[in-house]
Amino acid sequence: MPHLTLQYTDNLVLDARALLSRLNQVLLDSGHFNEEAIKSRAVALSDFLVGTDAHAARAFVHARLRILPGRDEAVRVQLSEALLHALRTHLPAGPHALQICAEVGELPASYRKTTVPPISSPASS
Repeated sequence: MPHLTLQYTDNLVLDARALLSRLNQVLLDSGHFNEEAIKSRAVALSDFLVGTDAHAARAFVHARLRILPGRDEAVRVQLSEALLHALRTHLPAGPHALQICAEVGELPASYRKTTVPPISSPASS
């Protein structure tokens, strides 16, 4: 926890790993999460439509953050605003009309997590 999913239309040229790194730092800087708990992934969307005109130069980026229940609405709004700001400052203007969205919701009560430690390598002789 938290889980961040970044979806973006593949007509955008962006460095997804660098953007995820920036967003993870925003989450860490918020003071609400431990560094090792932040999990993020980016998904490029090749099948998308913005509006009804398939030939329009349009694109979008959507960040969806899921966190454990218990944080109030003000915290969720603060996190979505911080993500939106980071996205807006990281994504340059380009040839597409770009919509940038961020949302924060709670993970379901059924969410569970466990960790598996790495196998330690034998000491070199």
